[in-house]
Amino acid sequence: MIDDIACRWAAAIDRGLDSDEDARLAAWLEEDGRHRGALLRARAALGLLDRARALSGLSEDDGFEDEGRAHRDRRHWRRWGGGAMAAALVAGLSLGFWPDRGERIDTRIGEIRRMPLADGSVALVNSGTTLRVAFTPAERHIDVSKGEAWFQVAHNPKRPFVVASGPYRVQAVGTAFDVRREGEAARVVVTKGVVKIWSVDSTAPPRRVAAGEWAVLHPGRMAVRAMQPQASDQQLAWREGRIVLDDMTLGQAVAEFNRYNNDQLEVAPPLAGRRVVGWFRIYDVDGFAAASAAMVGGRVERRQVPGKGDVTRIIPQ
Repeated sequence: MIDDIACRWAAAIDRGLDSDEDARLAAWLEEDGRHRGALLRARAALGLLDRARALSGLSEDDGFEDEGRAHRDRRHWRRWGGGAMAAALVAGLSLGFWPDRGERIDTRIGEIRRMPLADGSVALVNSGTTLRVAFTPAERHIDVSKGEAWFQVAHNPKRPFVVASGPYRVQAVGTAFDVRREGEAARVVVTKGVVKIWSVDSTAPPRRVAAGEWAVLHPGRMAVRAMQPQASDQQLAWREGRIVLDDMTLGQAVAEFNRYNNDQLEVAPPLAGRRVVGWFRIYDVDGFAAASAAMVGGRVERRQVPGKGDVTRIIPQ
């Protein structure tokens, strides 16, 4: 309960307090000696989120603080004790703000989460994904058991950063890449630098995959291909909350939307193989359904289905 209230106060400080809130916050801090420490932890956690945004390359338009807000934050930093805040941030590293040994990360359907890792790397975790983070002094290891994540890796050649997907291992140093796992298959897209990929079930030497290339991994075989700019935009648009359809079948497009939404889309089999183009926000199911139905000569039908809830179907005219 104290931590929940502290998080609300931390968010209020971040946007700027009015005089009445200032007085109420001061009174709350005086009520219990634990309140000040809870507030410091909450503000430290917000600081980590800001750091993750910075490392992931978000712009000011995506929510960076403007100069006025930064001034307010500095004022409150001075008021509540900058040294104590710094101490809380350091302490927070051991209190679980950063995934480390054996930490499991699960994202819900529709959730995309930015997560700072203990080494200074950042993971951007897509909807419906399960990761396990296990950092040791010798290696930084992440297992992707399902779903997708993009990694911006902090440079440390003495401590390899390795992502596992089934029998395959993807190792990078000071680079950025995306791993998507679907059943026993996986796909790796390199957006910066070079990675090397190998299978623990094979004696074949590692393959190097550079920025602008991608690898398709199946049990017993790996294919590395050059990637066209439009293909990269399509496959990684989820990082910006978009789905880009570049001559994709309607069936494939519907499957992409269903990764992010509990209200599911369905497409009638005669229309599933027809091609659609365009880009949409990942939650704009209605907009996508209407536009794609027009493209393939169909119509949209909405109904309640027992056990499924609201279902939107794209069917022939």
